[in-house]
Amino acid sequence: MNVELRAVQYDEKEILRNLLELYMYELSPYLENVELNKYGFFGYRYLDHYWTEEGRFPFFIYASDKLAGFVMIRKFDVQSENEFKWLMAEFFVIRKFQKQGIGRIAAMQTFNKFPGTWIVAQIENNTPSRLFWEKVISEYTNGAYIQTKLGKQPAQEFVSTGGQNHHDVGSELNSRV
Repeated sequence: MNVELRAVQYDEKEILRNLLELYMYELSPYLENVELNKYGFFGYRYLDHYWTEEGRFPFFIYASDKLAGFVMIRKFDVQSENEFKWLMAEFFVIRKFQKQGIGRIAAMQTFNKFPGTWIVAQIENNTPSRLFWEKVISEYTNGAYIQTKLGKQPAQEFVSTGGQNHHDVGSELNSRV
C-alpha cells in the first residue's frame, strides 16, 4: 500500500472540513469543552487560518489513492523567522485505515518534509494517541527525543533532519504487503 501526503488545495477545504468533523467526533470523549453547535457540527475554528496565515500547512493522507485522513501542521513558538518549532496541530487517520502502518508512515513523511524542531502533543487521557506518538517518535528518532508538556498536555520534542539519519518511509508498506 502506497502512502502519500497531498497538500490540501483551497477548493478542497470543504473535504477537509468534513474530515475534521469525523476527527472531532473521535476526540469528543476526551475533550470536556467540545460540543455540537445548533446545526449538529463540532466545527473547527482555525480551518480558514490554513489559507490566510503564513506557516500553516494542511495535507490529506492517501493510502493507495484512497483518502485516508489528514495532517495539519504549523509554525509554533516563533521567536524570529529562523527560530520556531513545528507543531503537529492535528493528525487523523480514519478507522478503516488504522492499525495498518499508514499513520506511522504519514507521520514520518511529515517529519521528513519539514526539518527542524518538532513538538507533538496529545490529550492527556487519550491513551491510544499517546501510545501511538511515543512509539512513532521513538522509532523515528531512535529514542532521541524528550518528554515535555505543551500547556498541560503531554508532548514529545525532537529534531528532524529532513530524512537524513531517519527512517526512509517512501515505500515501506509495499515491501510488507
